[in-house]
Amino acid sequence: MKRMLVLAGTVMFCGLFSGCSGDPREDAITGVVNLMNAAVGDVNGVKKEVNKAVEKSKKENAPLDLCEAIKLTKGLEDTGKKLHEYKARRVDTIKAADETEQKELADRKRGMIQNAFNELVKAKTDLNQALQEAAGIGDDAREKVDELRSKIREAEAPFETIARQQG
Repeated sequence: MKRMLVLAGTVMFCGLFSGCSGDPREDAITGVVNLMNAAVGDVNGVKKEVNKAVEKSKKENAPLDLCEAIKLTKGLEDTGKKLHEYKARRVDTIKAADETEQKELADRKRGMIQNAFNELVKAKTDLNQALQEAAGIGDDAREKVDELRSKIREAEAPFETIARQQG
């Protein structure tokens, strides 16, 4: 989780500090922010399915079924792959900005970047809380939550790859 967040921040700042003219850099930043927002949607979708499964399990006194949540991790993985491709195609191809341009971009885009980053942190925190609640249902549920956590880690792999490249 932390690697994904560090990655998102790193990619955003790379977008801020690279480029040759205002529009390509701003477009790169906006593109990365849009992909961060898509990742927020993916994480929230997984959380929603976990919450539905917990509610159903408690209501019907049935085993916890996280199959739908596991399926939704594919969306998060796809978003990570899109970010990886976008970085290679757009962010990495833009010439680095000078200090003045960096400062101007940072001043203009800081709020947008921080909002996207904060939403991503909140979504991951909420998902972890939902997973903790789901794991508390019983031993069988804990195993299923562990399986979902494993799928989430796999889905975050493209984000972690970018984070390692930046670090």
